[in-house]
Amino acid sequence: MAAFALAWGWVAARLLDSLSLERAVWVLPAAFAAGFLLADFVAGAVHWFADTYFDPATPVLGPLLIEPFRDHHRDPQGITRHGLLELCGNSALATLPIAAGLLWLGPPGGSVPVELLHASVLALAMALFATNVFHRWAHMRRPPALAVWLQRRRLVLPPAVHDRHHAAAHDRSYCVTCGWLNPLLDRTRFFARVERLLAAIGVAPMRDEVGAGVPAAGGAGLGASATGAEGPGPG
Repeated sequence: MAAFALAWGWVAARLLDSLSLERAVWVLPAAFAAGFLLADFVAGAVHWFADTYFDPATPVLGPLLIEPFRDHHRDPQGITRHGLLELCGNSALATLPIAAGLLWLGPPGGSVPVELLHASVLALAMALFATNVFHRWAHMRRPPALAVWLQRRRLVLPPAVHDRHHAAAHDRSYCVTCGWLNPLLDRTRFFARVERLLAAIGVAPMRDEVGAGVPAAGGAGLGASATGAEGPGPG
């Protein structure tokens, strides 16, 4: 966690030193949106992979990635009992090579394209780090007031959106950062199409349907509101 804060704090400091006020007012919002969208997709892709392929007994990958996701299907409320380090530690670690790459590239130096790159990747890293926190909020019966405010404005994953994953056979609505991409990816059957392509070359799914139909909010039911890594997030 300390290395994450130091590395990305350094990236942020160099970005802010490069940005003028005139550029900051549009670069930062644009980068935030791009970073959050990309984080939603990355978290969804990892989630789909861990739900669909290999099994918990797979050496190395099984206990590190597959088992946390499959266990979450059996016990959706388990994520609400995890501390911050357990929730976000692996995600923080996974972003460190990206931070190292940006630091190696050097300061943006007033270049707008480079500022956009740094800001977007910074937003991506922050969103990936926070994904499991957003995911936990979607499972809490009584989330914090800030979480409720953000969920109602669809800035983070709302419980009703995430319920679609748990109420089905865990084969849809994989994105757990903000859920913005779920309607598009579900409607186009993006991940199902990727599965068919992989099956055509002999890579068969190993989906575990244990826990299908267990609602995200621990009994609240499909579409219910909680107010009413793990990698980037078990789900």
